[in-house]
Amino acid sequence: SGRGGALYVSVGSGNCGTGGELILSSGKASTLTGGRLILMSGASTATTSGTLLLQSPNAGPTGESGLLIFSSGLTTAGNSGSIYIGTGKAGIGRGGSIYISVGSGGSGQGGEILMSSGTSSIGTGGKLSIISGFGGSTTSGNLILQTANAGSSGESGFVVMSSGYATKGNSGALYMGT
Repeated sequence: SGRGGALYVSVGSGNCGTGGELILSSGKASTLTGGRLILMSGASTATTSGTLLLQSPNAGPTGESGLLIFSSGLTTAGNSGSIYIGTGKAGIGRGGSIYISVGSGGSGQGGEILMSSGTSSIGTGGKLSIISGFGGSTTSGNLILQTANAGSSGESGFVVMSSGYATKGNSGALYMGT
């Protein structure tokens, strides 16, 4: 009837140098697939499952907060690994949302969001698709592409939709339709 025990893993602080590192690494394989590394929050049989929080702490008065890097490794002969970010399906309730937000700037510019598909030296470059949700028996989801309102002495941002140039061949077309 009580709460499950906690496990705390902590490394030392640094007074003059950097703080200690914490490295979690799964096993290497010479001929087969390397070992998996799984970080999973606790399940609940009756209520909400546990939260999984990946966060760098706040910076000091003269520094920057730490980076968060999600990246798959490079390959020499095969495909590089994919990254999947998704929420689970809801049997009765609403599907979970994904929020991507960058920080505001106090005296400088706000942070940027850059989405870019992969380049190819021989074949076609990767697609970048933004698709709203399908409605099985009702309306499909809206897709809103909008700049924010301007401040008291500025202009609202541009909306630019353009295909790239081509040195040999046709440049890409731009289709808009209902």
